[in-house]
Parts: sequence; structure tokens; C-alpha cells
Amino acid sequence: MNRTRWRLVMACLAVVVAAVAVAGGSAGNRNGEGTLVAVPGPGAVNFGENIAYEATFTNKNQNSGAVFTQTKFVMQPPVGPGNTKATPARESCANGGFDAAGVLTCEFGQLRPGESVSLKVVWTAPAGVNGCTNCLDADGTWLIKEGKPTNLNESFPVEELADLIGVNELEPIVNGNIHAGGYELAGCTAASTTNLSTNTSISASKNPVATSFCLPASFVASGAADGVAATITEPAGGTNFARQSEVCIAEVGQNCPDGAAKNFGPDMITFTFSVADAALPNGYKITQVFHNSLLQPLPQCGTLEAATSENGCVVSITPPKGNPKIWTIVTQAKTNGPWNW
Repeated sequence: MNRTRWRLVMACLAVVVAAVAVAGGSAGNRNGEGTLVAVPGPGAVNFGENIAYEATFTNKNQNSGAVFTQTKFVMQPPVGPGNTKATPARESCANGGFDAAGVLTCEFGQLRPGESVSLKVVWTAPAGVNGCTNCLDADGTWLIKEGKPTNLNESFPVEELADLIGVNELEPIVNGNIHAGGYELAGCTAASTTNLSTNTSISASKNPVATSFCLPASFVASGAADGVAATITEPAGGTNFARQSEVCIAEVGQNCPDGAAKNFGPDMITFTFSVADAALPNGYKITQVFHNSLLQPLPQCGTLEAATSENGCVVSITPPKGNPKIWTIVTQAKTNGPWNW
């Protein structure tokens, strides 16, 4: 009788231990971390411009040693106002791609503890007019399978919200008069006059400066991960607000506004600034341009001094003509940075 009871007790204990082991292993083996980051970021892109997303996933099971036998990323086209959808542009997936509906699926295979995988996917933002905050919604899902019948498939959703920059004077952060953002995959060609631009409709009171730039035609990104983040920021007011602009064109793999500047040398980026004469101080005439320096004006392009200038050169300064009176400044430089005149 005692032996029978002892066997029953041991059997029950074995069942309990097994159940605890399965539950604990299941929770630990599902330990993964996914991210989705907009480029340029914080996410803000002009209507109709490219925006990139960098998606990463890490197997966080360093303690349990669990291996994800299958790792997959699925991303729907980002959705803007009125259910408008972004369109696929490019992706860095080695095993997968966009389907006919524009959905991205990328397979990565096995992922060991502590290892990470990543990809970059570029979308063209939908068209629109009025800028809006956090209104471009990008959703993706990382899917794993651990090779254990008790765990089956697991999913890790990721989301990133971005601003769409348009004409919206009530919300300066998404006002195309003073902001622009995009992800550039190629330089200017004969068919394209600019890579990125703020609102070109000049107004002394509402939009005193318009900034645009053209990357060298020699720049062609070989893949989605080789593009460059770009932003333009112009002052919204204050002293001399019509005498400055700042451009960020980040190094490949980095982000704006804080990434290191990409150097396109020996080729040059062409920058164009349109400035409302009425927004300048009384009697002020633009005769000099400064780039990355408030002390040393840029030399004229084509001179011996320009050949050794670290900050670039001035192509032309055209005095205002017509009504409204608008100055036109054209410069060249190998890198981005703040501009003053």
C-alpha cells in the first residue's frame, strides 16, 4: 500500500515538474525584440518624397540558448490620411521582396541567441496638400519559429508614425514653408531639377526663403541601404530669419538631423536659395555667402581660391527683379551644413 502511494506521489511530482519546465521554456524561448525606425528621423517627409524604414530584430535568448529556426519580416505599405497608401520604391532584402499588392516579405532563416538581423525598405509617400503630424502609419511584423511543437509561430509587431510635410501654416512643424525631408536614392539628372525643396512660393511675411539642392548626377544608390537621409530647416522668425537656412544630407547609414555629413567630393552638391527682398533689413544687399562659418565668406566658383575652399563656393548672386523682388543665390559644396548671407 505504501509503495503504491509513493509511486503515485512521484508520478504527480513528475507531471508538475514537466508542466513547469514547458511553461518556463516556452516563455523564455519567445524572447525577441523588434524595432522600426524612420529615415530621415524623427520621421518627417514631404508628400510624394521617399521615406526609408530600418527594421531590426534580435534574438534575446542569451540565457536559454534557444535558436529561432525561422525569422521573417512582413510590412504593409504605410498608410496616410484618407487611407492613402505609400508605394514601394526599394528594399534591401536578400531573400524576398514586394508582392503585387505592395506588401514586403523578407526571410532571414535561423537566428541564434544574441544575433540580430536588419533590412531597409524605401517607400514613396502618398500625395497630399495639408501637412499633418504622426499621420503616416507604418506597420510591420517580425515572425519567428523555434522548431518546438509547443511554441509554434510567434509574432512581434512594430510600428512607426511619421509626419507628412505640406502647406499648413497653423502647424509649423509640418509646414513646407520651413521644412522638407526625404530619402535620396540618386542625384539630379536632366529630367529632375532638384532632389528636395521647401515651398517655392515666396512671400516676405509667410515664406521669405526657399531652399533646394541637387546631389551630383554621379550619385546613384546601389541599393535601399545606400541612400541618404536629407532634411531642410529654415527659421520661422526672429532677427535675420530671411538670411539663413540649414541642410542635412547624412552619411550613408546615418540619419538626419544629427548624422555626420556625407562628403560627395570631388563632385559638388548644388544649392539654390530664393530670398524675398522685402524680408531683409532695410537697404540690405546680399553680396556674400557663408557656409559652416560666420567669418569666412565663400569664394567665387572657378577661381584658384575656390579650388582649395573647404566650405564650397558661390556660383552666382542674382539681384532681385520684377515684383515681388526675389534674390537668387546659387552655391556649390561637397557637404551639407548651415548657410548664411
